[in-house]
Amino acid sequence: MSNKEIQDLKTLIKALEIRLRADEITEVEYKELKEKYNAKLQEEVAVLKEHSFLRNLSYISISGSGKVTDSYVSISGSGRIEGWRDGTISISGTGKVSDEEIEISGSGTLPGDLKTESVSVSGSLKTEGAVETGKFLSSGSFKVNGKLTVNERFASSGSGKIGGPLVAKNASVVSSGALKVEGDVVCDSAEFSGSYKIAGSVECNNDFTSELSDKSSINDDLICGGDIYIEQDSRKGSLKVNKIKSSGEVYLEGVEAQIVIGKKVKVGPECNIGSIEETG
Repeated sequence: MSNKEIQDLKTLIKALEIRLRADEITEVEYKELKEKYNAKLQEEVAVLKEHSFLRNLSYISISGSGKVTDSYVSISGSGRIEGWRDGTISISGTGKVSDEEIEISGSGTLPGDLKTESVSVSGSLKTEGAVETGKFLSSGSFKVNGKLTVNERFASSGSGKIGGPLVAKNASVVSSGALKVEGDVVCDSAEFSGSYKIAGSVECNNDFTSELSDKSSINDDLICGGDIYIEQDSRKGSLKVNKIKSSGEVYLEGVEAQIVIGKKVKVGPECNIGSIEETG
């Protein structure tokens, strides 16, 4: 149980008094429920302390100001944390690290094999291995030295490098800066602008859209379960890809591909397409 869930349980206990005064429950029901919720609360607090964030730490150093609780470490200035997830975390600037959320404003280094609910970067971030998270949001720069798994949403508006695949099977992928992925991209939907270089293939369950402002590339195939819409902006960017295959409609500008397959295919300016197959 998380800190938020424990707080919700405390709020529920307080609400019993309000319900009692409003004659929504009887005195007997009030006592029974309060005893039940208090027992649950004490049980969960004991479990949380047993698995306390601090129990996994061997060393914390903060230069500036910071806060340390059972569930997170917050640093404003510079600091280093050792022993969390069997690795070292360093933050220069401001940041917060917990089991549920990682926030970096400044620069930070995290260990690999990291699993958390949310990663937010507004400065620079480097991880020493793979990361799995619900949300990965970056408006700065990041480098993940391994596979990045995202279960809800990936959004990057700065620069980023992933030293392995980007796996977001049930999540949207949005990149409006410069993104490099040294593997495949698997996602629910994708929206790219700026530049992107994908060493493998891109597979989308639904739509794929892209506004090209620089040279971009997908070394293997672009396979999409929805529509594909790729256009150039005023800077006339380009995309080189091996094959494009869509279950929906396809519109292309500035694209070089050996073959394009879709229900309906429309080729715009500055394209170099080997062959076109319409399935609609």
